[in-house]
Amino acid sequence: MKTLLTLIFSLAVLTAAAQGKNYEAAMKAAMEKMESSETVANFQEAANTFERISMTETKEWLPLYYASYSMIVISYFDQDVSKRDAYLDKAQQFLDKAFKIAPEESELYSLLAFLIPSRITVDPMTRGMEYMPKMNAAIDKAIALNPENPRSYYLRAITLFNMPEQFGGGADAARPHFETAKEKFDKFEPESPLHPNWGKEINEMEMQKL
Repeated sequence: MKTLLTLIFSLAVLTAAAQGKNYEAAMKAAMEKMESSETVANFQEAANTFERISMTETKEWLPLYYASYSMIVISYFDQDVSKRDAYLDKAQQFLDKAFKIAPEESELYSLLAFLIPSRITVDPMTRGMEYMPKMNAAIDKAIALNPENPRSYYLRAITLFNMPEQFGGGADAARPHFETAKEKFDKFEPESPLHPNWGKEINEMEMQKL
């Protein structure tokens, strides 16, 4: 009986290990596809791939994170503003599902803060007052959950940089946040090869404009 139980346990461990390897391989392939994307169609294909992975790996938040991220990037790529909300609605759906899996994950709040500015660009005059507090709250939460997450500081910096000076924005207001982001990026180590690790290059590019 003991031998049988040992065999069953060993098979279960091997099966779990194989599934883990399959998940990791699928995620790495999808991430490579996303990172090499240059068009709306490419990012849509990447989002679809991550969505399929999430349907199998229902306890993992990362596939949903990248599906949402891909749709947010599409919203910035597509110059047809009338389509933007539809992309962001889909991104929000993925993000909401990810929050249910990992409600205290700093990266998800940072991603929310990446999504919201695209909402604002649809109608800045009307949406600015509504969405800016939500974006700042998302960044504050991301920092509170993980003060070492550099993307939070970058997103605050770029928001201030693009905000008119009369509303508290501009280069001088943004500079210390870009500098903090750089410090955090220089020291940042993702939890695994699958975890978010974007933003360092663009932060440095934006700092050159100061």
